[in-house]
Order: sequence, then C-alpha cells, then structure tokens
Amino acid sequence: MLFHDWLKNGSKIILFDGGMGSEIFKHGITPGRLPDTLNIEQPDLIFEIHKSYYDAGADMCQTSTFGSSFLNLQGYKIESQIKELNESALKNIKRACPPNRLIVGDIGPSGVFKPPVGKATAEQWVSSYVKQVKFLEQGVDLWHIETISDIEEMEAAIKAIREISKKPIISSMTYKKTKRGFFTIMGNSLEKCVRIQEDRNVDVIGANCTLGSDEMIGLIKELKELTNKPISAKPNAGQPRIDQNNRAVYDQPIKDFVSDIHEIIQIGAKIVGGCCGTSPATIKEIRKLIDSLEN
Repeated sequence: MLFHDWLKNGSKIILFDGGMGSEIFKHGITPGRLPDTLNIEQPDLIFEIHKSYYDAGADMCQTSTFGSSFLNLQGYKIESQIKELNESALKNIKRACPPNRLIVGDIGPSGVFKPPVGKATAEQWVSSYVKQVKFLEQGVDLWHIETISDIEEMEAAIKAIREISKKPIISSMTYKKTKRGFFTIMGNSLEKCVRIQEDRNVDVIGANCTLGSDEMIGLIKELKELTNKPISAKPNAGQPRIDQNNRAVYDQPIKDFVSDIHEIIQIGAKIVGGCCGTSPATIKEIRKLIDSLEN
C-alpha cells in the first residue's frame, strides 16, 4: 500500500493538507451551521478546496467529514443525513484526488463528553463512530482521528474503525500547553495519551489544532522522546483573533509557519500539514520546503 511505502521510505516527508473549516468560513457560511453540510449543498465549493490542496502539492487530503459522526449530527438534529453527508463528502474528494495521492477519512470529536461534563458512554461513542466509518470505508486509503481531547474517546474511535477497517490510522490528540506540560482539556497528559495510543497499535501518533506552530515545536520534541512510531503534526496558524463579523482570523505570516514546520521536520515528524488558519498557499510553501530538503 502506498501509505505504508511512504512510511517506510526514510527520506520521505508526507505532506498533509491544511485547514478545511477555516477555508469554508472564508466563503461566508453562517456561524453555528455545520460546515460538513456543504458537501450536499455546495459540492463544487468542497471539491475546489480539496483540489486546491492537491494542486498545492499535498500528498494526501482528508474528507470534509470532521463533524459527520452520528452523535455530532444529532446535536444539529440532522443525524438522519449521516449516509448522504459522508457519501457526498467521498464523492467530492474523489473528484479532486489525482493519481498517486491519497484520500484520508477524517473522524472528528463527537461533541459529547463523558460524566461529569456530559452523559456520553464509551459504547455510545463506539456506536456513533461505527455508523460513520461504514459509509467512508469504501472510499478512503487511511484514517485520521483528529482534534480529540479525551483519550477514552480516542480509544472508542480506534475501536470503531478496527471493527470495520484494516486501513492505517493516524491518531491525533489536541493539547494545551500548561505549566506542568502538555495536556488535553480533559486532563490527559501527553505521556498517558501516547502510551494508550501505542497500546491500541495505531500506525501514526500525532497532534493537531489548539497549538500554534511555535508551541507545536515543543510538543513534538516531547512526543519524539515518548514514541518510536511515526509522528504527525498539524498545528494552527498561530492563535486566532475574533473580527467584527465574529469570525476567527489567523494572522501568522506563512513564512513563520513554514519556518516552524521546518524545525518540526528536523525534530523527526514524518507527516506535516496545517490545521485552522492554514490554506492552500501555506501548503504550497511547505511543499517547496520539503522538495528542497529531499533534493
């Protein structure tokens, strides 16, 4: 399989895509609406965003299904659309994907929490993700479970995928930097998360979102000390500010982001890309960086 070949190639750095939600918001989606619904309502827009990332040089891009798990859709009262949303997302990215590039099935957080914060159970998480994975399995090359802040929810998502699929999994938690080190908002330490992800035998361990590229450098340094598995990093383009239209805006210059990505690669990350606030222009500059390192 191409992804495994890439992982085994010691000199290859795999380039992921950049932000999807932040690109969609540039096109004026109403705040509070689920961006994934544009897979049905504006398929050409989603296609164009995917295409722009592949054209910028991304080796792989992920489906616009971050919020399309059953439980998350239930929160928007559109769970009856789970099949149409996920299958439309596949159709849109397949249309954009060139030969010898990969399609990644994007699995995001369910939006519900375990007690005492919420009422979710591990069984509900697994069931919710199984429903989504069934619709995506036919069309993806690998999986990216991302922006998860509770290691128990990550375990549920991994279990759900493994019930349906044998394809590779990138398991990516989201962390905050604290005085005591890097923790999820649910209080899971980086060390604990890595240990459990290794126990679940994922193919790649990663981090994405929340942290800007400068803070991600420190996290990847620690992550590299904790695991021998390949590492993925998709930081945000700095920290957002809220503009007059109540939208998050990311002001970090692309050159600064790319400079940080260079350092993250030097530390040992195998897969790099961007999360919120990054764009096809960002990915294009990272492509130039990677090409210069490989030549």
